[in-house]
Amino acid sequence: MAGPLPRRPFTLRAAIILWLVVSVLLAVAAGTFVASAAAQNLERAGLIGLGALFGGLATLQLLLLLPLRRGRRGARELLSTIGIIVGVPIIVRGTPGLSLIAGAMLVAVLLMWLPQSSDYFQLTHPKARKKFRLPGSR
Repeated sequence: MAGPLPRRPFTLRAAIILWLVVSVLLAVAAGTFVASAAAQNLERAGLIGLGALFGGLATLQLLLLLPLRRGRRGARELLSTIGIIVGVPIIVRGTPGLSLIAGAMLVAVLLMWLPQSSDYFQLTHPKARKKFRLPGSR
């Protein structure tokens, strides 16, 4: 049985809280898109699709928060991928309400990769250092 986890640094605690807020906001946006689709006759498929996408993202982010809290590198990498792939295009497009959510996602990604957070992940889920070897050497 593993010992107790070390104390999470402030940067990682802030990232976890920010991901939780982003997940809730994405769930609200998903509900808004689905409700708008129910009220309209035109462009329903697009609104339902966006609602399903944002609802799925919110669920996935919430599911990844527990392993992130335990210092799992995979959760950090998946959340970073989601944050960059979803956040950057929304910021570039400049959608007013969603840009705030995307900005928060990108800030959370940054917080997870700061040195204090990286040190925590090295303590909780160490990554072996590869030694450089020349081809053909033992």
